[in-house]
Amino acid sequence: MARTLKWRNRVHEIRNRVESSVVETWSRRDIENMFELKRAAAQQLMKAIGGVQNIAGVHLVDRTSLIHFLDQIRDAENPEDALRERLSIAEPVPRPRHLKTALPDDLRCVMVRDLPSSIRLEQGRIEILGQGAEDILSSLLLLAQAIQNDLDTATDRLNPPLRFMKTDDDEIKALFLDLQRREDEYLRLRSIAS
Repeated sequence: MARTLKWRNRVHEIRNRVESSVVETWSRRDIENMFELKRAAAQQLMKAIGGVQNIAGVHLVDRTSLIHFLDQIRDAENPEDALRERLSIAEPVPRPRHLKTALPDDLRCVMVRDLPSSIRLEQGRIEILGQGAEDILSSLLLLAQAIQNDLDTATDRLNPPLRFMKTDDDEIKALFLDLQRREDEYLRLRSIAS
């Protein structure tokens, strides 16, 4: 970040833009455009703003944090010092976490019938039991692979059984008689029309 803030004279304009916007979260690209910064400077600025969230690998700052930051810079005797101070106490930007275990090659062909007893697919319900987050998430990865390989079986287990309406023979006979009567009437009208 440069020693003097190029956007220092535009703090009021930027703040008004943020306050009047319907946008609740601002990405690095938004910060680049709004403050007219390059990528690295925008990343540093987001760190100084604080409250950075990592959502699906995209860093975002919320409107409240951004307005609070702009107010502090606007009210500071020396905005550059205020920015340096904020950067010195800023929390590190959150990094995405990845599951440490990958599905072994021999399980890439797993089917629903091959799932361990700790993974249950029942009508309207999926249950995964495990010793901790890593164990449960590994089972979830296995389940996802099994569903991808064997969707029909998974669907059959999760869906409720089909219910057939019970009818007595008289109702069925009446239905077929009505259908026969309608078909006869249709054929009669068709022969008159031709």
